Amino acid sequence: MEKEGKVSIWVGKFNSEEALKEYVQEVFDEEGDSTSSFMNDFNIDYIDPQFQEVDFNDQNNDLFQKINGFSYAESFINQLPILSEGINSVICLYNFQFNNGIRKSEVLKYIGTYDYTIE
Repeated sequence: MEKEGKVSIWVGKFNSEEALKEYVQEVFDEEGDSTSSFMNDFNIDYIDPQFQEVDFNDQNNDLFQKINGFSYAESFINQLPILSEGINSVICLYNFQFNNGIRKSEVLKYIGTYDYTIE
């Protein structure tokens, strides 16, 4: 659900950057509606691609180091939980408050929705 000033975050482990890209890649039907494996797994109807950041990095499992380069990270990084177990992928949806109740899929885990500011 669209909500200005909120960022919803998922973390997970993928076999490769290509696998992550395929997971979030939207596919359009004949009527112009789109979906992706990510959207299906978490029952998300619509994602505005300009408010989505996706990153694969298997060099370090620390969430804080992975998130540090994301947009507006300085405004929400201190709100994040300490996670370091087998994370190589992060998905952030800005101006989005996830509340569908689905907390994890086979490859991703929703860790929360946080306030962020544009500075």
